[in-house]
Amino acid sequence: MSSVHDNDGNAGLGTTTVTITDVAKAAGVSIATVSRTFRYPDRVNVRTLNHVREVADRLGYHAQAIMPRERDGLAGLISLTVNDLGNPVYSQIARAVQRECSRRSFGLMVSETEESPDSERAIVTRAIPHVDGMILCAPRLPDAAIRKLAQARPLAVMNRAVGGVRSLYADDGPAIRDAVETLRGLGHRGLTYLPSAQRSWQNGLRANALQAACLQTGLRFRRTSWTYPLGPESTPVFESFLRRPTSAVVAYNDEVAYAFMTFLVSHGVGVPDDVSVIGIDDIPLCEVCSPRLASIAVPRRELACEAARRVVGQVLHSRDDSMAPVVLRSRFVRRQSVGPAKPPLT
Repeated sequence: MSSVHDNDGNAGLGTTTVTITDVAKAAGVSIATVSRTFRYPDRVNVRTLNHVREVADRLGYHAQAIMPRERDGLAGLISLTVNDLGNPVYSQIARAVQRECSRRSFGLMVSETEESPDSERAIVTRAIPHVDGMILCAPRLPDAAIRKLAQARPLAVMNRAVGGVRSLYADDGPAIRDAVETLRGLGHRGLTYLPSAQRSWQNGLRANALQAACLQTGLRFRRTSWTYPLGPESTPVFESFLRRPTSAVVAYNDEVAYAFMTFLVSHGVGVPDDVSVIGIDDIPLCEVCSPRLASIAVPRRELACEAARRVVGQVLHSRDDSMAPVVLRSRFVRRQSVGPAKPPLT
């Protein structure tokens, strides 16, 4: 039900549904102008845009934002699946997608898969009848399953490349090379990578980029067993580092890097005095932990906004994007956790 006004002009609840025609009549504009205001606001001048939205809000038309859309039968809802809402990376992605969806008058449904392909499959299967489009962030499903989903609804994949599906991801390679070259210039001769689980597509890219950069710069490269998601299994991996230390460490993400720094300090190993540590993602924690954590800054907000634009554009048939992947470059941000190498740990 929507808000209607009685004869005295007071707002109350009624059974009358406010339509796009009602908004157009009250605003003194055409139905097409009202439609553009909510679907393509960038095509309406600011004065008209604000006027139509004000009238729509007064009439209660905004309450229909996530109800089936008039004249096109849309649900007005986009689905976003992420692995872990406790990870700041995913919460920032969700906010960016939500802002873009709201700008186009779409609601957003966010679901957490807890790194489980089975959970992910069940979530997206249940969502299909209720949403107009889907964004999968770092999905664990196989490519074939993702391509099948893309046949059911407009779909974009973030942080992974899937042939035949709109894919958006960051190129960490140049930033990783910058980080390794910085370490080499500071006298480091060996580097350890703390990886994620093997099923992570991003983990493979980052490990390969690190290994290639170490080969080019002459650093010894070694990789431990997986350390993420963090849990009791991570501690033995950290302990194994103490038996075969290197003067520099790059972690799969900032959460692992911070946990590793905490572990080192608790075992009397200084950062960066004894070991330099670099994370990936550049989450807000990097600026407030001690020492401040060097990191690879990933353009996740830009990727998230573009993913939302592409899915909504496909839903509304307002964009004819190619299937070429959208790839944005990451950058290395040097902070206090990186310093000169100490000979005993090289």
